[in-house]
Amino acid sequence: MADRRNPLAATGETVRFNVRRLREASNLGYAELARRLKANGRGIPELGLRRIEEGERRVDADDLVALAVALDVSPITLLMPSTSDADGIVAMSAGTATAHQFWGWLAAETPLTGDAPSDVFGFILRSVPAWLLGTEIDLVESGLAPNQAFSVRRRVRELGQHTDGHD
Repeated sequence: MADRRNPLAATGETVRFNVRRLREASNLGYAELARRLKANGRGIPELGLRRIEEGERRVDADDLVALAVALDVSPITLLMPSTSDADGIVAMSAGTATAHQFWGWLAAETPLTGDAPSDVFGFILRSVPAWLLGTEIDLVESGLAPNQAFSVRRRVRELGQHTDGHD
């Protein structure tokens, strides 16, 4: 096989590993996963799924979302390296971080770099949908559990007080 000009990096390797892990844990064959994907409007044939798991086919953003739906997980589940240690170092395409840091970044809770309140506040404002920054009632009505809505609002309020002195 010829050298690939743009081989999979750490995140691509994680995705292919997680697709296989989740498919096997759900006792799904390639045919059933392909059927689910096709039913959801993003067909990937069995051979394509095998090639993904073998690292011979890339997963683009559309594939990632479709695979997450078909495997009944969040897209960040496919992106997160498997580890049982929150403080363990995990690899990603842009370097390394602790598992806890990487998960927080994937979940739009905290930046990978910069822990000053203004850094975190700016990250959240850039990363979280505008509707998520509404009132707690709006947040609960949007589908967040009350404790999640309160947590988001409290975090944004706390960070805002540290950056500009206003609530």
